[in-house]
Amino acid sequence: MKTIERIAILCAVLLPLFSCHEKPVPVPPEPEGPQPETRTLTFVLPDVTVGEGEEVPASVKTAWKAGDQIVVHGEYAKDQVTVTLGAGDISGDGKTATVKVDGLFPYKREDCSSTLYASYPASVADNLKHCFFYSKFSTTQQQILAACNTGDTFQFQHILGILSMTVGEGLGGYTVSTPKKDALGYEFLQVKITDNEQYYKQYVGNPIIQMDGTVDGNRILMFLPDETSFPAGFVIKFKEGDDYTKIFKYTEPVEITRGAIVDLGDISGEIQHYDNPFSKDVKDLDTAGNANCYIINEPGSYKFKAVYGNEPTNYLQDVDDAVILWETWNDNSEVEPNSVLAHASFAEDFIILRTPATLHPGNALVAAKDASGKILWSWHIWIPATPIVTANFGGIMGVDLMDRNLGALVAAEAGDAEVSPASYGMMYQWGRKDPFTAAGTFKGSSPATYAGVPEEVAPGQILLEDAIANPTLLGHINNGDWCLVVNNEFWADADKTIYDPCPPGYRVPKKNTANPFWSADLSAQAGWGVDLTAGWLKVGSPDASVFPIAGYRDDYSVNGLSKVGVRTLYWTSQASDDAKGPGADLRSDRSYTFGSAPKARLGSVRCTVE
Repeated sequence: MKTIERIAILCAVLLPLFSCHEKPVPVPPEPEGPQPETRTLTFVLPDVTVGEGEEVPASVKTAWKAGDQIVVHGEYAKDQVTVTLGAGDISGDGKTATVKVDGLFPYKREDCSSTLYASYPASVADNLKHCFFYSKFSTTQQQILAACNTGDTFQFQHILGILSMTVGEGLGGYTVSTPKKDALGYEFLQVKITDNEQYYKQYVGNPIIQMDGTVDGNRILMFLPDETSFPAGFVIKFKEGDDYTKIFKYTEPVEITRGAIVDLGDISGEIQHYDNPFSKDVKDLDTAGNANCYIINEPGSYKFKAVYGNEPTNYLQDVDDAVILWETWNDNSEVEPNSVLAHASFAEDFIILRTPATLHPGNALVAAKDASGKILWSWHIWIPATPIVTANFGGIMGVDLMDRNLGALVAAEAGDAEVSPASYGMMYQWGRKDPFTAAGTFKGSSPATYAGVPEEVAPGQILLEDAIANPTLLGHINNGDWCLVVNNEFWADADKTIYDPCPPGYRVPKKNTANPFWSADLSAQAGWGVDLTAGWLKVGSPDASVFPIAGYRDDYSVNGLSKVGVRTLYWTSQASDDAKGPGADLRSDRSYTFGSAPKARLGSVRCTVE
């Protein structure tokens, strides 16, 4: 029994030794991947070329400094190394820096010998995960450099060009834009740099058309990508506090090449006052709509969209500036320039106006011009001496109307012993949007004086384009249309047109023979009255509308006023035929009846509510 127990115990001990008769298979080690390298690298700054007598701007990198950081990478961004330069790494002239760098993973390709790539400054290097031989930067608002290695040396290259100018002291923040809305910079810029210059490429992402900056002392430096082009120049607006107050316009083409500095020199003498259309102090004139005429009742700064007539989204193109063409006080005084309007300018698709500190009643014509000086459109600015009243006046026209002629500084009143020339208003050839002056004296034969571009009489009919580009030019033809190409819809009965001369909310009156003003005999209507000595007539009951007997102007000469105090012509929007336009041609020497007159004649307009 004991023998059996001993055998069992012996088997239990020996069994494990003989049950696994095969030897264990050894596990091979994992293959080794690329190992990081330690190399001593030299970084060389590129040369900066400036014109004769010019200095390299202080903010342009010409020497390494302790603390400068450079990103070095191979194929992957995860393996890139940020190198921080110490004072002992930098050469005496600052041109080169040599430093020992650990953790490098060279990226080898058959098509080029470059294996490592560098970006400066590290703070704006934003390389993609798989960066290859590309360097990506998150801004173009400062100088950036990139390089590839030749052995252990990196010769950095300029990525951007520089637009430089001196602006004088005391200027702070600024904003740059271009008339053509060209790209000024980008949210990121990616470049490819290898040992072969022909492989250089750049890719720009999310272009920006407006760039902000800060004046550095008295200098502006704009760092711009290679091949940036401003064919129509650029505009810089300067801030004082939170508001833009000054502007510089450069109208010549600009071409930027990487590594080059375009220096415009000292521009301080060309920086002008700027009327910011978005300033809280600038009031909108077109809140009630757009038109060819705007009314100003108090001093200040104003704006309206630079659009064609009453078309609020049809902006003028290629506007360079706005100017005051002429001003009048509606009498025969010697008009002082800039007394009705102190200033006109163009910015951000707006016409901006500024009046003198004390208003002087009068009328002015403001024009938008392109860079060549061609007038693209013009607007009548009306500054009355007394508030304009709109009323029904006994329903004489079937709609509410103004208490005065378009452009009149005051309303004529029944009972006046002598109407004021200021009540005559402005005069218009039928279908045109731009005004001309009426008589400057009571019952006078000469138009009111003005300061500015003189009126001219064409040798014959003119085209619509001529009238727009020359708003002081009168088309000439005897007893017919001023326009060479007939268009009876310049002032249409249906809707207010692009050429209507009335302010927002008003229009040239429609002809409606069901109402007294267009009757066969106005003198038979309720409220009728006339005083030829005083130079007025009235119609309407219980409230009467008073009309100065302002005469009319023929187009044959700039002094062609006729029948002032005897007859008066009020246009309607409907054209009666190709040569004549319908109007209330009220004649004390014949009869006060509705009639017609040659379209080339200048008559008055009494605006009615749209």
